[in-house]
Amino acid sequence: MRYWVTILSLLFVWGCSSSYDVEYGNEIVGLGSPIVLEYDSTRIVLKDFFINPDKLDSVKVPVGLTYSFSDDRMLLTLFGDIGEKLDIASFYFGESKYDILLKKTNKREITFALKDAGYQKVQVKGEMNSWNPNATVLQKKDDTWKATMLVTEGIYQYLFMVDGKEMKDPLNPEVVSNGMGGSNNVLIVGQPDILKPTLKTWNFDSKIIYLQSDSPNNVVAFWENHQLKTEYKDNIVRVYLPESARNVGRSHVRAWTYNESNISNDVLIPVENGKVLKSTESLTRQDVRAWNMYFILIDRFKDGNPGNTRKVDDPDIHPKANYYGGDLAGITQKIKDGYFDKLNVNALWLSPISQNPENAYGLWDKGGIKTKFSGYHGYWPVSSSRIDDRFGTSEEFKELLRVAHENGIAVILDYVANHVHELHPVYQNNKDWATSLYLPDGRLNTELWDEQRLTTWFDVFMPSLDFSNPEVIETMTDSALFWIQEYDLDGFRHDATKHIQLEFWRTLTRKMKEEVIVPQNRQVFQVGETYGSRELVASYINSGMLDSQFDFSMYDAGLNAFGQDLSFTNLQSQLQESFNYFGYHHMMGIISGNHDKPRFITLTSGEVSWSEDSKLAGWTREIGTPQAFAYDRLSMLHAFNLTIPGIPVTYMGDEFGMPGANDPDNRRWMRFNDEEFSELELRNRNIYSKLTELRTSNLAILYGDFNFHQVEDHVMVYSRSYFEHQVVVIFNKEKVAKEITIELKDGFDYTRLISNFGNDFKVDENTLTVSLPSNSFEILTL
Repeated sequence: MRYWVTILSLLFVWGCSSSYDVEYGNEIVGLGSPIVLEYDSTRIVLKDFFINPDKLDSVKVPVGLTYSFSDDRMLLTLFGDIGEKLDIASFYFGESKYDILLKKTNKREITFALKDAGYQKVQVKGEMNSWNPNATVLQKKDDTWKATMLVTEGIYQYLFMVDGKEMKDPLNPEVVSNGMGGSNNVLIVGQPDILKPTLKTWNFDSKIIYLQSDSPNNVVAFWENHQLKTEYKDNIVRVYLPESARNVGRSHVRAWTYNESNISNDVLIPVENGKVLKSTESLTRQDVRAWNMYFILIDRFKDGNPGNTRKVDDPDIHPKANYYGGDLAGITQKIKDGYFDKLNVNALWLSPISQNPENAYGLWDKGGIKTKFSGYHGYWPVSSSRIDDRFGTSEEFKELLRVAHENGIAVILDYVANHVHELHPVYQNNKDWATSLYLPDGRLNTELWDEQRLTTWFDVFMPSLDFSNPEVIETMTDSALFWIQEYDLDGFRHDATKHIQLEFWRTLTRKMKEEVIVPQNRQVFQVGETYGSRELVASYINSGMLDSQFDFSMYDAGLNAFGQDLSFTNLQSQLQESFNYFGYHHMMGIISGNHDKPRFITLTSGEVSWSEDSKLAGWTREIGTPQAFAYDRLSMLHAFNLTIPGIPVTYMGDEFGMPGANDPDNRRWMRFNDEEFSELELRNRNIYSKLTELRTSNLAILYGDFNFHQVEDHVMVYSRSYFEHQVVVIFNKEKVAKEITIELKDGFDYTRLISNFGNDFKVDENTLTVSLPSNSFEILTL
């Protein structure tokens, strides 16, 4: 290992370590979420964290905070703030103490102002309020419109809405492209450019993990949910592994540090029976951060049993909007024939399989195309517990799960709770369980995604359920629980997450912990779908609710950088914002696309323009073969998604570059036979397989620290490191070949780097020079 001389000198200073332990307990399922303190007071729902909150004996909070319990002692409210950027709250259950990280509030009061010019109504919309102008309405005082709000430190795009029309802030010269031919203002809250302190994995032995930091005196470390003993000398920190870790299969060490201005990156280290993990060979499908997920829209994937294929018999349905015949048996066949193994896919997300209606609903009437729709996609449930016979049977689903698990593949199921079809018994028997289809002002309450976030209907035949009603919560959480209890699923993808009140997610997660996760020692992973600000997305993620959501902000940033050729600097800032909200080892879904978006490769190539109605394009014209450069850009997007923190999620067909406009053109029949592929598609699929092989076999990509080295308009370089494992990722999207020189200052022996994609490079002391063709990337591994 590296730095043995330094380690020996540190041992001389510190002396040999003696055994160290903590009183291990399992009151908390998984890793307790850090608590970000609010401005004045912070409410903590104890059931979010603890299995038996009624057995809590006492609480210890740091100086600067006081607390009080609710009458039933299920809610703890913290008052005040902590003095430093980080501190710890301790919770005592008998002999066991559980420690939860506290983060100092990082919200700032911001005032928007616009001088009046005869305006009737002024609003602000932007990333800080989910682009919802109704959330921030300015009030006129004298000759100026003003509004004040609390905003988390960071960088946000925004615009004024003046009398219903968009307007840039005349007092703010900072603007950025909106990716659609226009621009938005940029709001900078706090000092996000201040360098964060760093914390890096450095070395380990049987009892100690060594971390490297420029703020070593403030390191806070945990094993599972127990604070660990630490010591430091110069810039090296000793973190002591407890003896109890030897008795736990998979566990984790987490660490942070801070200085007076900022909080560092977090470090996450997997441990197996008390030993730091050194190889990916020990990882299983329970190690979610090692997943490479693949999204299957079942009806369009493969018809494995033609006997269950049945279209909706209605001439008003266009063939593109009817059933094609894909089913569960088809997925099982592709697992068995090794398709996913060749792609190094170890997790599947399946579209909904609950029974959908037999008749046609909805209407498209644009561009000379008029059609109704079938429920081939699965999102119009008429039952929440019966498998749609057009997809298969209960026995076929159990067979799929068995075969998947035998092949090391996890399976999560798309579950729809927000709404039901009007024929669903829940609605037929309880019309008052639905929200109102009409607003008090007489408007139809459909597709008002942000204005009426918790009540809007998706269509007039799809009632949204009222989750402020406890009966609705009980019924629909029991329905979700049924799927986990009846089938050996590894988790859920939750549809329309932001349209459902938080109490639903708390109740569902609580039930799964009590009835499945704890008694069966089973993992159930939950990822949500929320379009909106990171603050809104993050509000659904903690120990008592969801594990993750899809990071659509990162998808948009990747689309802009790799698809529209906008600067990598915006991609860098968006990635940093995700780190700030979700951590450096988050489990957010990083998508290549999905069934609700035009294909990346088609947008990038220009067969569908960025500004046109991509659904209309899919209905009214044949979308052609992408240009060659777009295949290169798609591979670059995959390289990015597969080497940054998070769970990469590939939409079926994106592995080779299936073209398509928006729905329904992005839902074509999946292709498998090599004879059906062009040379570029075969090449892209091979590149994708190489990328996924690198990801699944390298701990630096799965658990490593993240560091940007160089970011310019068309060049980006970053690295991941996990002890001796090192990965350097380089992108060049210039229109010409480029020689990229990177200064590396972290002490690694880069002379042992190898190229994985055949590009020339050389190492001269701490300088790395890589030669890259246009629209290409390289991944160097140590």
